[in-house]
Amino acid sequence: MTFTQTKHSPPKAPSALTAPSAPSVAPLKSAAETLLALSQPVDKRHYKTIQKGHGEKAISLEFIPWAVICKCLHSRSPQWSFEITETKELAGSVVVVGRLTIPTSDGLLNFSGVASERLDSGSMAPPVESAASSCLRRCAALAGLGLDLYLN
Repeated sequence: MTFTQTKHSPPKAPSALTAPSAPSVAPLKSAAETLLALSQPVDKRHYKTIQKGHGEKAISLEFIPWAVICKCLHSRSPQWSFEITETKELAGSVVVVGRLTIPTSDGLLNFSGVASERLDSGSMAPPVESAASSCLRRCAALAGLGLDLYLN
Protein backbone atom coordinates (compact mmCIF):
# COMPACT_ATOMS: atom_id res chain seq x y z
CA MET A 1 0.00 0.00 0.00
CA THR A 2 1.39 3.38 -0.90
CA PHE A 3 0.39 6.81 0.31
CA THR A 4 0.93 9.96 -1.63
CA GLN A 5 1.53 13.12 0.28
CA THR A 6 0.49 16.38 -1.32
CA LYS A 7 1.64 19.78 -0.27
CA HIS A 8 -1.00 22.38 0.48
CA SER A 9 -0.14 26.01 0.26
CA PRO A 10 -0.97 28.01 3.35
CA PRO A 11 -3.88 30.39 2.85
CA LYS A 12 -2.82 33.73 1.51
CA ALA A 13 -3.16 36.68 3.83
CA PRO A 14 -5.49 39.33 2.49
CA SER A 15 -3.67 42.15 0.85
CA ALA A 16 -3.91 45.54 2.47
CA LEU A 17 -5.06 46.80 -0.92
CA THR A 18 -7.90 44.29 -1.24
CA ALA A 19 -11.22 45.82 -0.22
CA PRO A 20 -13.69 43.59 1.55
CA SER A 21 -16.55 42.52 -0.67
CA ALA A 22 -19.78 44.39 -0.17
CA PRO A 23 -22.80 42.40 1.01
CA SER A 24 -24.95 41.32 -1.88
CA VAL A 25 -28.19 43.24 -2.25
CA ALA A 26 -31.09 41.82 -4.20
CA PRO A 27 -31.98 43.85 -7.28
CA LEU A 28 -35.00 46.08 -6.85
CA LYS A 29 -38.34 44.83 -8.15
CA SER A 30 -40.76 47.00 -10.07
CA ALA A 31 -43.48 48.80 -8.10
CA ALA A 32 -46.09 46.35 -9.41
CA GLU A 33 -44.00 43.30 -8.41
CA THR A 34 -43.29 44.81 -4.99
CA LEU A 35 -46.94 45.60 -4.30
CA LEU A 36 -47.94 42.12 -5.44
CA ALA A 37 -45.39 40.55 -3.07
CA LEU A 38 -46.55 42.75 -0.18
CA SER A 39 -50.20 41.86 -0.78
CA GLN A 40 -49.62 38.14 -0.26
CA PRO A 41 -51.42 36.91 2.88
CA VAL A 42 -49.63 36.73 6.21
CA ASP A 43 -49.78 33.24 7.72
CA LYS A 44 -52.64 33.28 10.25
CA ARG A 45 -50.52 31.47 12.83
CA HIS A 46 -48.75 34.83 13.30
CA TYR A 47 -51.95 36.65 14.26
CA LYS A 48 -52.29 37.66 17.91
CA THR A 49 -55.34 38.64 19.94
CA ILE A 50 -55.47 41.33 22.61
CA GLN A 51 -58.27 42.17 25.02
CA LYS A 52 -59.27 45.86 25.05
CA GLY A 53 -61.53 47.30 27.71
CA HIS A 54 -63.07 45.71 30.79
CA GLY A 55 -66.29 43.97 31.70
CA GLU A 56 -69.18 44.15 29.25
CA LYS A 57 -67.30 46.68 27.11
CA ALA A 58 -64.32 44.35 26.61
CA ILE A 59 -63.57 43.34 23.05
CA SER A 60 -61.00 41.06 21.48
CA LEU A 61 -58.91 42.54 18.70
CA GLU A 62 -56.86 40.45 16.31
CA PHE A 63 -53.63 42.00 15.01
CA ILE A 64 -50.28 41.20 13.43
CA PRO A 65 -47.36 42.08 15.75
CA TRP A 66 -44.89 44.69 14.52
CA ALA A 67 -42.06 42.11 14.58
CA VAL A 68 -43.98 39.92 12.11
CA ILE A 69 -44.62 42.98 9.92
CA CYS A 70 -40.85 43.67 9.96
CA LYS A 71 -40.00 40.06 9.04
CA CYS A 72 -42.49 40.18 6.15
CA LEU A 73 -41.04 43.48 4.94
CA HIS A 74 -37.49 42.09 5.20
CA SER A 75 -38.39 39.09 3.06
CA ARG A 76 -40.70 40.82 0.56
CA SER A 77 -38.93 44.17 0.18
CA PRO A 78 -35.55 44.00 1.93
CA GLN A 79 -34.54 47.65 1.51
CA TRP A 80 -37.57 49.16 3.26
CA SER A 81 -37.30 51.85 5.92
CA PHE A 82 -39.68 53.36 8.45
CA GLU A 83 -39.38 56.67 10.22
CA ILE A 84 -41.40 58.52 12.81
CA THR A 85 -41.91 61.97 11.33
CA GLU A 86 -43.84 63.53 14.19
CA THR A 87 -44.99 62.85 17.75
CA LYS A 88 -47.44 64.96 19.74
CA GLU A 89 -49.26 64.77 23.01
CA LEU A 90 -52.90 65.63 22.42
CA ALA A 91 -55.88 65.38 24.76
CA GLY A 92 -54.42 62.66 26.97
CA SER A 93 -52.97 60.65 24.10
CA VAL A 94 -49.71 60.42 22.22
CA VAL A 95 -50.07 60.76 18.46
CA VAL A 96 -47.43 59.36 16.11
CA VAL A 97 -47.07 60.11 12.40
CA GLY A 98 -44.78 57.81 10.42
CA ARG A 99 -43.70 56.96 6.91
CA LEU A 100 -42.81 53.60 5.38
CA THR A 101 -40.55 53.92 2.34
CA ILE A 102 -40.07 51.04 -0.08
CA PRO A 103 -37.58 51.45 -2.92
CA THR A 104 -38.47 49.89 -6.28
CA SER A 105 -36.89 49.97 -9.70
CA ASP A 106 -39.60 52.51 -10.62
CA GLY A 107 -38.79 54.83 -7.69
CA LEU A 108 -39.72 55.14 -4.03
CA LEU A 109 -43.11 54.10 -2.69
CA ASN A 110 -44.08 56.12 0.41
CA PHE A 111 -46.92 55.22 2.76
CA SER A 112 -47.77 57.55 5.65
CA GLY A 113 -49.90 56.72 8.65
CA VAL A 114 -51.10 58.08 11.98
CA ALA A 115 -51.74 56.20 15.21
CA SER A 116 -52.46 57.18 18.79
CA GLU A 117 -52.40 55.61 22.23
CA ARG A 118 -53.95 56.88 25.44
CA LEU A 119 -51.34 57.94 27.98
CA ASP A 120 -53.29 56.03 30.64
CA SER A 121 -53.86 52.93 28.47
CA GLY A 122 -52.43 50.54 31.06
CA SER A 123 -50.39 48.79 28.37
CA MET A 124 -47.12 47.17 29.40
CA ALA A 125 -45.33 49.13 26.65
CA PRO A 126 -44.87 52.90 26.80
CA PRO A 127 -47.70 54.69 24.95
CA VAL A 128 -45.37 56.17 22.30
CA GLU A 129 -43.99 52.69 21.54
CA SER A 130 -47.50 51.25 21.15
CA ALA A 131 -48.50 54.14 18.89
CA ALA A 132 -45.33 53.74 16.80
CA SER A 133 -45.91 50.01 16.25
CA SER A 134 -49.55 50.70 15.33
CA CYS A 135 -48.35 53.37 12.90
CA LEU A 136 -45.94 50.91 11.25
CA ARG A 137 -48.75 48.34 10.91
CA ARG A 138 -51.04 50.97 9.34
CA CYS A 139 -48.38 52.11 6.88
CA ALA A 140 -47.69 48.48 5.95
CA ALA A 141 -51.43 47.88 5.45
CA LEU A 142 -51.54 50.87 3.07
CA ALA A 143 -48.81 49.09 1.09
CA GLY A 144 -50.95 45.93 1.09
CA LEU A 145 -49.17 43.98 3.83
CA GLY A 146 -51.54 42.31 6.26
CA LEU A 147 -54.69 43.50 4.53
CA ASP A 148 -56.03 39.95 4.61
CA LEU A 149 -56.56 40.42 8.37
CA TYR A 150 -58.88 43.36 7.76
CA LEU A 151 -60.65 42.03 4.68
CA ASN A 152 -61.73 38.64 6.07
